[in-house]
Amino acid sequence: MIGMTGASLGFLMMLGLMLVGLPVAISLFLTAFIGAWAFLGWPTLMGFGNQMWSGQNDFILTSIPLFVFLGELLVRSGVADGLYRCLSDWMRRLPGGLLHSNIGASAIFAAVSGSSVATAATIGTVALPILKERRYDER
Repeated sequence: MIGMTGASLGFLMMLGLMLVGLPVAISLFLTAFIGAWAFLGWPTLMGFGNQMWSGQNDFILTSIPLFVFLGELLVRSGVADGLYRCLSDWMRRLPGGLLHSNIGASAIFAAVSGSSVATAATIGTVALPILKERRYDER
């Protein structure tokens, strides 16, 4: 029962902070910080900084900007545009064919790069002008 009361208080605090006008991220942080301080104590909070640092200090995270750089190279060289236009020609006969080519181009690029962030940035950069050129509804 105590856990349910704590969860209810945390939810109400978070909701109140958002209704006051604080951004969602700050509301979540303050609610989590005060809840952890109230239920776990101050010594546990001292370990949170170390935990966050060790989570961010990982060499795997250095690959993400390189994948985005790969996507930018493919956009600037025209390879991504050629891939997208080729797929849109293949899927022209399907209803919503241009949007199906988004899925195909995303799948191919994700298989090559291995990064969702780079795929979204690259295919979004290529697809948006073509969609606007063909007057697709923005909604």
